[in-house]
Amino acid sequence: MSKLFEKCRADAEAHALTEYPRESCGLVVSVRGKPSYVPCRNQSDETDHFILHPEDYAAAEDLGDIVAVVHSHPDAGPEPSLHDIASHAASRMTWWIVGLKDGLATWHEMPAAGELPLEGRVFVHGVIDCYTLVRDYYRQVLGIILPDFHRKDDWWHNGENLYVDNFERAGFVPVATPEPGDLIVMAIGSPTPCHGAIWLEGDVLLHHLYGRLSCKEVYGRAYRECTTHIMRYEPNDAAGRDSQ
Repeated sequence: MSKLFEKCRADAEAHALTEYPRESCGLVVSVRGKPSYVPCRNQSDETDHFILHPEDYAAAEDLGDIVAVVHSHPDAGPEPSLHDIASHAASRMTWWIVGLKDGLATWHEMPAAGELPLEGRVFVHGVIDCYTLVRDYYRQVLGIILPDFHRKDDWWHNGENLYVDNFERAGFVPVATPEPGDLIVMAIGSPTPCHGAIWLEGDVLLHHLYGRLSCKEVYGRAYRECTTHIMRYEPNDAAGRDSQ
């Protein structure tokens, strides 16, 4: 790690010690070429996980260019977990991890990755899942930025209905017949709509099922019988998100 970031590293270590035994999280921001560490709030209810507060992220963006995401591993080394690897790939940003073990701080840096391909992705719920694929398709192919929503695994069996509850907020309206780029929502193995797919030319779906790689498949009978909604992106002032 460059000497240019020594102060950032020291500040991030101090923040990690302050937050212990919870994971700390923060951002490295470049202000006119000078990097500084900006501590952020961790919204996660779990001690071994972090969810960076979106208001803190927005405030850091106002300061300058975000150049790295930082978080700690209390009582562990800095080696990335599977969740870290997936989140890092999805973020397309540089990550720093500080491990706090036996009173010592150790570091691991994960350089920024390129775009994830739409097909062939591994599934990590809440990070690289069916809704991640929907968001990435809209951004990569259509130039549209959809909002993200925090989601715990198995939410569809725990009284949540995230797709239906957030349609309008994300800028979608129901339609009767799909067109290319429309969102097909399905209830697969659940009474609650829990799976989203993109409808493409030729009656094909681009989607990412739990435990499988993302792929294209024919929108056949089994998927049609599971379909609960066909949704089209029609932005309005109330949608609460940006589009490009």
